[in-house]
This record gives sequence, C-alpha cells and structure tokens, in this order.
Amino acid sequence: IPFYDQENAYEIDPSGEEDRRISEAFFERGKRFNILLSMGVLIALFFLGRRWMPDWEAFLVTWAFGFLLGVIKAPYVQPEMIFYLTFSLSFALLLKQLEKPSWGTAVMAGLALATTYILKSAVIPLMALFAACFGLKKLVDLILDFKQGRGEGAWKRLGLDVGRSAIIPVIFVALLSPYLLNTWKLYGSPFFDVHSKYYMWMDTDEEKRKWRDLDIAEPDFVLPEGEELPSAGKYFREHETGEIIERPQVGWGKLKWRIKNDYLPLFRLLVENCRWVVIAIALLHWRESLAFLRERWASVLMATGFFLGYTLLYCWYAAIGIGPRLILGLALPLIGLSYFLVGRLGGVTKVPRFGFQWNDRRFALFILTLATLYHAWEVVTDDLWKIEGGQ
Repeated sequence: IPFYDQENAYEIDPSGEEDRRISEAFFERGKRFNILLSMGVLIALFFLGRRWMPDWEAFLVTWAFGFLLGVIKAPYVQPEMIFYLTFSLSFALLLKQLEKPSWGTAVMAGLALATTYILKSAVIPLMALFAACFGLKKLVDLILDFKQGRGEGAWKRLGLDVGRSAIIPVIFVALLSPYLLNTWKLYGSPFFDVHSKYYMWMDTDEEKRKWRDLDIAEPDFVLPEGEELPSAGKYFREHETGEIIERPQVGWGKLKWRIKNDYLPLFRLLVENCRWVVIAIALLHWRESLAFLRERWASVLMATGFFLGYTLLYCWYAAIGIGPRLILGLALPLIGLSYFLVGRLGGVTKVPRFGFQWNDRRFALFILTLATLYHAWEVVTDDLWKIEGGQ
C-alpha cells in the first residue's frame, strides 16, 4: 500500500478503547492523496466536457462542480470525487450510445461502468434503464423502417446496433471477472451487494446499526437465533401500501432539508438558476425544443428515468439515516445536462416587429457565470468551514 509507512504505523491499543487502526500520519497521507486526486478529476472533467459542449460551458461545469461540491469533499478519504466523475461519464456515454451506437462508445461505456462499480455498485439500475430504453428505441425504429418502406436492411441495422451495445455488459463483466468470481465464491452471487439485499429493506437508523454491528456484510455472518433477515419479502409483508408510498416522500423531505442546510449554494444554483435559465431558453426556442424532444425522445426518456429513478431510490434509503451523500451523485450530471441544454437550444432570438435580435445563449451563460461566481464565494467564505463533507 503506497500510503503505509512502518515507522508511523498505528499501534493497537491494548485496552481496546481505541479501535480506529489508522495512524494519524496514514490518515494525513490519504487526505493529501485525495486532494490531488480531486484536482485530477477536475482536469479530466474539463477535457471530457469539451467533447460534448463548447469550452466555456465545459469550464462552467467544472467550476460549479469543483467549488460547490468538490472542494467540500476533497479532504475526506472517500471515493466520492472519482465516483462522481465516472458515474456521470457512464450516464453520458450510455446516452450517446443510445442515440448513435458505436463500438468505440460501447468500449468506453463498459470501462466507465466497470470502474464505477468498483467504487459503488450504483450503476446496475443505470444499466437496466439503458437496456430498457435501448430496446424500446430499436423496436420503434424497426416499426418505422417497415412503415416507411425502409424494411430492406432494417434487420441488419438492428443486428449491428444490438451487437455494438451488447459488448457493454461483456466488457463490464470481463473487466470485473476476478472481483465477481471472488464475490460469487464468498456470498453465492457475483453481484451480491449488502445495501440492495439487506439495508434498503430496513426501517430505521437504529435497525441499520444493529445489523451492521452483527457484521451482516461479512461472508461468515451467522444469523442470530430468533432473528429474521431484512428482505423485500419481509418488508412488503409487514408494511401497508400507504406506508410504502409515503416512505420516499418522507425521505425527500429529510434529504431536501439536509441539502439546503449543508449544500445551499449548490442547491440554489441547480434549483434557482439552472432550472429557470433552461426553461427560459426552451420557451424562447420552443420550436427547436419540440424538434429536439421528437428527435431524441429516447434520450429524454432515459434522462428522466435516470434522475427520477435515482432520486426515488435515494429517498427510500433516507429512512435509515444515509444522509445526502448518495443523492449528491446526481449533482454533476444535472449541472452538465443544464449547461449542455443551454448550449444546444440557445441561440439568436429575433423580434422582427421591432428589428431587434440578441444572443440569448451568451446572455444565459453570463447569468450562470455570475451565479456560479456568487455561490462559489458563499462556499469558500462560509460553508467550507462548517460542512462535514464526509457525510
């Protein structure tokens, strides 16, 4: 391990009162490494952003993410920063593959998904969502090809697109095969995840702590006599329909309060600035917006499912006191999508009656630049010094 140093390794406390088993020097090296890694993430984010949007939009995305969220998370020895990048990249690549399947995009998507899965297993729902949207889009395309007299070669095109996308799970599994085989050996399932199997079916933070203290995540876990493991079957058996519907609603209330309390500048940028600017641009260019929706309906469906689905899932988890750290993973995709739409839909607005025209894209970017600067100032002068970013 590159951070380990025998000279200042942690010495186990014989009294058993201190069980961190991490020396202060080890911890400091880990924090320094994570800060450097976070800088690398921002550099990578800018250059990746330039592939989908102009330089200024890519810079604003990097700036907003770095100063409103990244700077808070960077000093903590957690995989959040690299996860935010790979998770967002996976989403973007799958959207690109949905619109225009290619071997290169599929290979990169498989690599990004595998990397993200090593950090957190959160990409499994994303892969399922992509498969559903891709299947629906190919079915609609096939029907339209035959209705419009383009049946010749339709099956061949379908086969090529399916083949180009099928290598995504192949690469995903191939890259993760050592890990998946070991997980299969230990837990009886290659995709075993203690959170989706057990934790998400618990009701309270106290219940979570109880099972965690019983080492429910360990392969040699032994179920105490008289206890029943948390499971989907047990949860739905013990809860009424109203309780199940109410749970994510209550969870959203808890998460919204925590986000507004701890990450208010980020919340305000997304809800008060990006949302209204994108809506204004879409209304000013409503014809282009409708054409965009018709042309990319499958991507709109997938993006909607992505944000709503993960929000619902993370609100469900809020019942066990998981905090906002999961739902913050949606911040970068939402920032990136907002700036992408401003650049994609914005342009010159003309008012022929008055002989007036203006570039609303530039004006929108000017407004968002000022907003990002203001919110970044709020973070570095106030929030940065009181937020526990590890939450």
